[in-house]
Amino acid sequence: MKTDTKRSVYMRWMKSACSVGAGMCHRWKVQTNLSCVGIVVIAGFMSFVVAPDPAPPLDQRLAASLHSLPTIVLDPGHGGRDEGARAHGLVEKELALDVAQRAERLLQSYGFSVVLTRRDNETTVSLEQRAAIANEHPYSLFISLHFDQSEYAAATGVAAFYANHKMTSDQGWTWVGFFNSAPESFPEDEALAGYLQTAMLERTEANNRGIKGRDLYVVRNVRAPAVLVEGGFLSNAFDAQLLGTPEYRDRLAASLVQGVLAYQKRQPHGADPTQLASTSR
Repeated sequence: MKTDTKRSVYMRWMKSACSVGAGMCHRWKVQTNLSCVGIVVIAGFMSFVVAPDPAPPLDQRLAASLHSLPTIVLDPGHGGRDEGARAHGLVEKELALDVAQRAERLLQSYGFSVVLTRRDNETTVSLEQRAAIANEHPYSLFISLHFDQSEYAAATGVAAFYANHKMTSDQGWTWVGFFNSAPESFPEDEALAGYLQTAMLERTEANNRGIKGRDLYVVRNVRAPAVLVEGGFLSNAFDAQLLGTPEYRDRLAASLVQGVLAYQKRQPHGADPTQLASTSR
């Protein structure tokens, strides 16, 4: 508490003590000054204990609320020399960055701090670098954005992947680590995948390919809850037609934000939509 705030509280306490104590002395017709002083002290102590602390200013409360939000690390897949999937005139690395930037603007409007692992299509970022960037932010959520391709032209839909097990920096090829069992699973990753997948389905009405545990490098090596989403098939003519429009990419970006907000608002130990994990079409 600042010094001026302490002084203000003390002065209010002294004023309250004198007022309450004097009233009690008069009512009880206390004759001696010593007894009256004792009553003043007791009354002041009681008023100090009972009186609530002043509420912090609104701007301080808003700042505290914002500080409680995690940093959102958006990872546009591929980039630079690695173009990713390419079909129907669309390039995965370009779509991933476009959707990430749309999602970034929306997240910032809600007060989230956002980090992108790349901000242009010319930079090549390794998987190790992507995980390292995410791990610089201990209190964060990590979302890697990708698009799919298949030899089957009819393949369509969206999916979300989380790690079955996480690998942290202190696990390596030591004798102790060699004999240890596999790293433990992290249910928060599966929960985040469920919320993101649910939101993508609601916003895009795409085919549900489910949420799946798969030990992909970026989700396995990021310490925070981490999910890799596949936002559609570039090899599917209908998916590609949708993804080629800014309006659909806006909806896809909004679904990621909706999933993050739902994850943040969930009740502790509440039911998570992990039933999507077993759904695949």
